[in-house]
Amino acid sequence: MKIGIDASRYGHAQSTGVEWYSFHLLNDLIPLLGREHNTDVRLYLREDHHFNCEFPFNVKKRIIPFPRFWTLLRLSWEMLFKPVDMLFVPSHTLPLIFPKKTIITIHDVAFKHFREAYSWQQFMMLEWATKKAVKKAWRIIVPSKATKDDLVNFYKCDPRKIFVVYHGAPEIDPLFHFTDVEKKKMEHDLHLEKAKLIILFVGRLEYKKNLTRLIEAFGRFIKEFPEWKLVLAGKRGVGFEKVWQKVEELELARDVIMPGYVDEKEKMYLYDKCRIFAFPSLYEGFGLPVLEAMVMRRPVLTSKSSSLPEVAGEAAFLANPEKVEEISIGLKRLASDGILISRLIAKGEEQVKKFSWEKAAKETYEIMVSSGS
Repeated sequence: MKIGIDASRYGHAQSTGVEWYSFHLLNDLIPLLGREHNTDVRLYLREDHHFNCEFPFNVKKRIIPFPRFWTLLRLSWEMLFKPVDMLFVPSHTLPLIFPKKTIITIHDVAFKHFREAYSWQQFMMLEWATKKAVKKAWRIIVPSKATKDDLVNFYKCDPRKIFVVYHGAPEIDPLFHFTDVEKKKMEHDLHLEKAKLIILFVGRLEYKKNLTRLIEAFGRFIKEFPEWKLVLAGKRGVGFEKVWQKVEELELARDVIMPGYVDEKEKMYLYDKCRIFAFPSLYEGFGLPVLEAMVMRRPVLTSKSSSLPEVAGEAAFLANPEKVEEISIGLKRLASDGILISRLIAKGEEQVKKFSWEKAAKETYEIMVSSGS
């Protein structure tokens, strides 16, 4: 049997959610596929990348460059002239031509909940791609029950072909540390020289992340805790202008720090330095930063909506993301209630054990190789 995998999202320089999913999942999935000795596995890439995993003899890279619409056009061309028996697409879009046994991962349908956060072109493309996937894909992988429910409710998708496979928690070396020189350099690079007590957010700075309400809640918080700073780490996204407008409106430019996109080392430094992790997003298909913060033993505030209660369990302070007062109260408690902080950190250490990329890869492997119509 010939299996194709769209690996075009693997190894991006500035990876975000879907890219990290592809990276971590494929690192554990590729060795499993090596067990199938009667199987020929092809990894399709736009450009060559070194893979951080064992590379079995039956797994081969296929580099197929193309300037634009790589999945829709170039991967379709490949499927037409060099077809496979099964195709796995770890991102949201199917090629125009694909085999009957095609598996796709749909990470979320945020565009259905927050139409205003997407341009007309973005919305129509996502709507078209999702409808096509729901109708044509052999099997669909989703990262949460919340996303499965969305596909059933919005698209009337047959729930029998949807499989919930949770993402893995990051693995952090328990002995990792930063030298004094590294700390000083990062403090300078990330503009944190005067920041001693930090509330951290990590993610794209966009509308659906609910950052205007987080900033407003922080404005109330620092009236009682004036020594704290809020760090919003991530690329600018749709709605960023309203985020900055809220900072200016509340005169918080000295207290809200936006270092932009941070690489993995910088992100770990921020988790290590922060005292509270705040992630009151309006919608998430999974919410990996919540697990990252728990792995780093930081108390977490997140939303009681979409997939976030699934990910956080009882290991976070859950707030209504649409109520600024609840977010503010949560921040105050996580800054002052030692018993609550210790309890959430302990529960977080247990919660992250439920999630691993090895487990996610095994479940994905079973979906790929199990029989079914």
